[in-house]
Amino acid sequence: MQLQEIMQGIELMASPPDMEVTGLTHDSRQVTPGNLFVALSGQRTDGTKFMAQAVANGAIAVVGPLSVPGNGVRVYIGVNQPRSAYSRMAANFYRHPSRRMTVVGITGTNGKTTTAELVAAILRAHRTPAASLGTLGLRQESAVSPTGFTTPEAGQLHRIFSDLLDGAIQAVVMEVSSHALDQHRVDDVDFDAAAFTNLTREHLDYHQDMDAYLAAKLRLFELLAPGRPTVVNVDDPAGDRFIEAAPGPVITYSLEKPAVLQVVHLGLSLERTIAILSYQGDKFSIESSLVGAYNLENLLAATAIALALGVPPMAIQAGISTVKAVPGRLERIPAHVPGAVFIDYAHTPDAYEKVLGAMHQLAPKGSRMITLFGCGGDRDRTKRPLMAAIAEARSDQLIITSDNPRTESLAQINGDVLRGLTGQKHVVIEDRQEALVHALGKMTADAILMILGKGRENYQIIGTEKIPHDDVEIVEMYRP
Repeated sequence: MQLQEIMQGIELMASPPDMEVTGLTHDSRQVTPGNLFVALSGQRTDGTKFMAQAVANGAIAVVGPLSVPGNGVRVYIGVNQPRSAYSRMAANFYRHPSRRMTVVGITGTNGKTTTAELVAAILRAHRTPAASLGTLGLRQESAVSPTGFTTPEAGQLHRIFSDLLDGAIQAVVMEVSSHALDQHRVDDVDFDAAAFTNLTREHLDYHQDMDAYLAAKLRLFELLAPGRPTVVNVDDPAGDRFIEAAPGPVITYSLEKPAVLQVVHLGLSLERTIAILSYQGDKFSIESSLVGAYNLENLLAATAIALALGVPPMAIQAGISTVKAVPGRLERIPAHVPGAVFIDYAHTPDAYEKVLGAMHQLAPKGSRMITLFGCGGDRDRTKRPLMAAIAEARSDQLIITSDNPRTESLAQINGDVLRGLTGQKHVVIEDRQEALVHALGKMTADAILMILGKGRENYQIIGTEKIPHDDVEIVEMYRP
């Protein structure tokens, strides 16, 4: 594609030269001859430092900030907002693929992954080939591909859309993170519908305060074209703000308040969730293998999104029934020990409350709860004692360990955790594998082991390196 075509819609000081571009990327290591390199600034790196490497690898032009001189670069194009420009450039280069498919965006602190998986399954039951994109990677009916981010950077994102279209996928249900919204990664995605699940304390190391975090989340609704439908959880205090920002019809859902979509009858067990729902005067039932009140919220969110897209209840019922488990989300792991072992990706106070609360509600009377967890390093320190307090209140025994300490001292991380505890029913075992073995050795027939934080991740980030580590593998291989 010609460089001038790629730069359409971007304010420039001068017209770009006429040259053919073979691809574009923000990663200098991925540059190949004929590529356009976009120098983006991040929290820890500045893309302008890698312009020379990009040129050495074959970049024929560089796009970067107006304030930076393009010394040593033959064609340097300065722009006011490189991230915003990158979004438009990527959409132009791949010829706006999101306009030719159905795209649903889901934002919120918790529930995005499960809701996206459910909506994709519902769409497939409605005979619409669909994929989900988020924390678990790019997931199609018979294939999974890692992406590295909950919401990829703009160049990767629009390439994914283009590749899916080439593969006859007609719909994408994607998680939209607050980082992606703040960094303009989805500015040029043509969303057909959007949903808000909830807003709780998270990512304050990046956003600094809850007001900024909320403002980032609201951008998803602000990006929607007029008339596009939205879905809002009105049980969340921030729900009203999203309703105000909605550009079209809103389907609200609730477990507690009057809403467009409501539960009129409910049956919860450790094996399944059965609910009768009311929507605009009509009633229909859903049955799911996903359990717990917080998963009922996800089921309502997915149902509301499907209804917003015009999917009939029969297809919603069929799609929900096909989702037996969402990897790493309150997922029971086969183990050679008595009792039951579950993993969950929970890593916020709200997620702890919901996951441990759900298990406390569903567990057989007399069960003994063992919770293994840690807190991530180089992240919001204020949430650590809150998470510890919730775990202590909901558990009979706690095992505190590591969870991606990154470059922060594990002693400092666990010190923050210990400040949230008041009793003596905990043990600290820094090595996560040793902690898991210790926990499995404590299992009895009446025990439930909750392993929180990492879900299906297969690594630990220690320092700046990803070290192989898989909670599930350790559980499955353990022999008493």
